[in-house]
Amino acid sequence: MTKLIHFEHPLSERVRNFLRIAHLFRHFHEVSIRTEAWAHHCALFSLFEIMEAAARAELKLDILQELERQKGLARQQNEEGQFLLDSIQTAMTNLQNVQQKFGQHLRENEWLMAIKQRMFVPGGTSPYDLPSYYYWQQKKPAEREQQLQEWIQSLLPTYEAISLLLKILHQNSLSVDCIATAGSYKHNSLGQNIHLLSIDVAEDTEALPEVSANKYFTHIRFLQASQEQARGLVLTKDIPFTLIMYSFDPVIK
Repeated sequence: MTKLIHFEHPLSERVRNFLRIAHLFRHFHEVSIRTEAWAHHCALFSLFEIMEAAARAELKLDILQELERQKGLARQQNEEGQFLLDSIQTAMTNLQNVQQKFGQHLRENEWLMAIKQRMFVPGGTSPYDLPSYYYWQQKKPAEREQQLQEWIQSLLPTYEAISLLLKILHQNSLSVDCIATAGSYKHNSLGQNIHLLSIDVAEDTEALPEVSANKYFTHIRFLQASQEQARGLVLTKDIPFTLIMYSFDPVIK
């Protein structure tokens, strides 16, 4: 059976930020539960990336505004809507209960900030540059993991709220089988309330989608996958793919 590769393309900066932050949190969780020191080094790096990616002051407001809008939509549904309504209210309450600036407790930790600064220097976290960090890496894995979980704890309401919004987004979808003739697909209007596109394409086509899209026009161009050039050559063969449209609204218009 041919393996499909799933590519996603957000149509707004807000959704792009949601996807980016969720990706970083998932990476943190995947490596923090491992026992190796290198894995916890990666987890700490992801923690610092989360701090930077979610530091924008408007992020919390963006999340709360969309959750509030989803509350209104959930009230119009049946029993399933009540379950969603409860989930939304819990996410909003947990997020609103976080009074401090995102990641403020991490910024006040001088030891963590010293490591953060050195992580962007090639070899900057070596044992002879940061002996205190090397000492931390020699601790028992369970101790390191416990500290990692403590450091990320107050950031989790943001992740949980974003995860809920992305779950809602992915549940409201419309799928269409398409052909990119000579590697190119154009459409005048996919829908007025589309917030995310995804493209499923067979791995053996060795094709990467390049998307230019807004509410008026969508152009998908397939490029040759390359590990030598930043941008591969434009393919000229026909490429079958599945285009999936996602919306925060229950009905795609």
